[in-house]
Amino acid sequence: MLKKYIMLAALLISTTVSFAYKPIDSIGVENNNGKKLIIHKVEAKETYYSISRRYNVNPKDVITFNDSKYLQIGVIIKVPTDLPFSTKTATSPVTSNNDSGFFEYTVMAKDNLNLIAEKYATTVSEIKRLNNLSSNNLQVGQSLKVPFTNTNSPNKAPSQAPAILPTVIATTNATEEHKVKAKENLNLIANQYGTTVEEIKRLNALTSNNLQIGQVLIVPTTRTEVVSNTPKPSVAVPAVTKAIEAKVESPTAPTKADPSFEHIVSANETIYSIAKKYQLTTYQLKNFNNLTSNELTVGQKLIIKGEKPLVATADETDEEPNDAAVTLKNPSLKKPASTYGLNRIEEKGTGVWISDPDLDPNKMLILHRTAPVGTIIQITNPMTNRSTFAKVVGKFTENENTKDVIIVMTKAVADAVGALDKRFFCNLSYGPKDNEK
Repeated sequence: MLKKYIMLAALLISTTVSFAYKPIDSIGVENNNGKKLIIHKVEAKETYYSISRRYNVNPKDVITFNDSKYLQIGVIIKVPTDLPFSTKTATSPVTSNNDSGFFEYTVMAKDNLNLIAEKYATTVSEIKRLNNLSSNNLQVGQSLKVPFTNTNSPNKAPSQAPAILPTVIATTNATEEHKVKAKENLNLIANQYGTTVEEIKRLNALTSNNLQIGQVLIVPTTRTEVVSNTPKPSVAVPAVTKAIEAKVESPTAPTKADPSFEHIVSANETIYSIAKKYQLTTYQLKNFNNLTSNELTVGQKLIIKGEKPLVATADETDEEPNDAAVTLKNPSLKKPASTYGLNRIEEKGTGVWISDPDLDPNKMLILHRTAPVGTIIQITNPMTNRSTFAKVVGKFTENENTKDVIIVMTKAVADAVGALDKRFFCNLSYGPKDNEK
């Protein structure tokens, strides 16, 4: 009877372990400053919230790390975790143990017992027996004992050795200079060069995450070389392989700088009037010029992102007595702003929904700092990937409820984008209001 209880307890323990080895659905992992960074390929109907639930991480961390990238099928994102990065996954998954008649294999992403057994010419039953497994479930990073066979034994002659001998991935560290462009931040630069924000700050002795346009940063780069222990056959290297190696060795071509121009502040101009003049938001204008307040001085030079407009603006036409002045006096002769090729305005920030007696909570209404009354704005919640449209009916003043937000909305708008809290991160998209009617 005691023997039966012991066998039953062993079965329960092995079943619990098999559940703990449930595989993570990902296409790979990277080393993020000693922490595991999961590379995930977006599938149908997935959102930041569902992906975060899958890997048991904070959704806001995933959104921030990927710069609120729009999700669609096939898009690759990276999921930061607090799990330690295993050095086993950075080298060969195979460690031989000739004295015991088996070698150690580290489970990789999308591995299963059938694939491993077929790869090393053995059987699923033999691997399960050698590792005391009660189920077929595996976990990424799990170490398995794989038995030697006639085809995978390391004691065979080198000419008969299969193409499964250990392969080592060697990395060589180097640095290069990067010139900061508009809209860039440390997260984007770190992702571009495959490094971390902390490493860039350490190399450049930075004490904060603030950057300036044109600032030169030293960034670490990593060159990967595959060193195989398998003897190379004495045959000519295919031309395709040479082309790939040449592409890896060749330096990355410099990217073309985004167009920009200078604007000199004149009398009676404010940061709001200048932003409106060039179809920007005050947040974008302050971000381009690293401004911490709305105060400007006459003669101050501001950097404006984009091509310099060729068509005279309303401020310029007031100074020149020509036919344009007649157009300004007669609104019926005005053309819509889109006629002049003005782009849509994109904003990101915190939105909040409130109960206001002046706003019908059942209607799609919003308040915005700068957008004209009547503007239709598209609101997107990146947490749920849901969007809706709402109409601007006024501006809001800053108080405890609206501090550090870019938009105030009714509950109907918040429900339409699936907001879980009163304050949530959202993306805004809208164009200049037409004036032809």
